[in-house]
Amino acid sequence: MSDSIVIMGLFHESTQAADAIDRLYRLGIPEEKIVVMTGVPFPEQALGRHKEWIHLPYIVLVGALAGLLFGVFLSVITPRLYPLTVGGRPVVAGPPAVVIIYVFTMMATIVSTFLGVVWEMGFPSFERKYYHKLTTSGHLSVLLECFPGQESEIIAVIEAHGGHHVHQPERVSI
Repeated sequence: MSDSIVIMGLFHESTQAADAIDRLYRLGIPEEKIVVMTGVPFPEQALGRHKEWIHLPYIVLVGALAGLLFGVFLSVITPRLYPLTVGGRPVVAGPPAVVIIYVFTMMATIVSTFLGVVWEMGFPSFERKYYHKLTTSGHLSVLLECFPGQESEIIAVIEAHGGHHVHQPERVSI
């Protein structure tokens, strides 16, 4: 939104930030307009946030299934398409087929996990972002987007819950 205002406040304690976020929800600020930045990982529920939906397990599952199907194709279907019988042995031998299926399943699982994590992180991102240097020093930053008439009430809520360095940040290159 071009007519919205971005406000950032820093907190020393996670409980102060969680109380401020709860109060901001009651003011009518939607959850998707509030971003919490920390230098250490926090579960979403610790700060009064709803659980974020991630797609990584589904990406890994699809990758594993693709590897399994490719392994089955290479070890079971391909020998049946081009049969080569040697000394009365079966065209598809069990133990080598299992090893090939396992290797391709694991390889596809590992690759899809790596690519899924990179995709979930939004990497690479070359755009400028809102940031404050105290965030990496142990403070919690609460960044929110609001309409022009709400900024004084929001600043009062953040400061009432122990927020400091409340300001309208500029995007910086990180």
